[in-house]
Amino acid sequence: MGVFSKEKVNNMANHQHLERLGQGGAKAWNMWRQSDPAILPELFGADLSGADLRGYNLSLANLREANLHNANLSACDLVEARLTGANLSNANLSGANMIEAKLAFSDLRAANLTGADLTGADLTDANLLGANVSGAVLNYARLLGALINDEQLSTVKSRLSQ
Repeated sequence: MGVFSKEKVNNMANHQHLERLGQGGAKAWNMWRQSDPAILPELFGADLSGADLRGYNLSLANLREANLHNANLSACDLVEARLTGANLSNANLSGANMIEAKLAFSDLRAANLTGADLTGADLTDANLLGANVSGAVLNYARLLGALINDEQLSTVKSRLSQ
């Protein structure tokens, strides 16, 4: 799989985790995660731009400063994933489960967050300009300093203040 080539791997990412990510698709990856839940994917700084990660269990994964530009993360499990400083511009996160995800300082410009559950997510200083948040759940999400406009917020499914 080209997007998982070693040339695109940041030295901080675990090479074995990246190789496993590119082998066998979501089913194989999710079985591996289920068989050894103590292993937390270490993908810090990985270049996964354009990757098809639809349906992957990336809960608790370290994806800080990862490049996920144009990646397909629809229906992904990203519960408590660490995505601080990640590039998620133009990423498809529709239907993603992002409860308590750490997205501070992340770039979500023009991302598709339709129907995503961002309950309790930290979006401090994140850039959401042009992102589609229609039907997203932002209950108790932290939006301090986030770049998002009232028109976008009027399309979310629910948003309770913290």
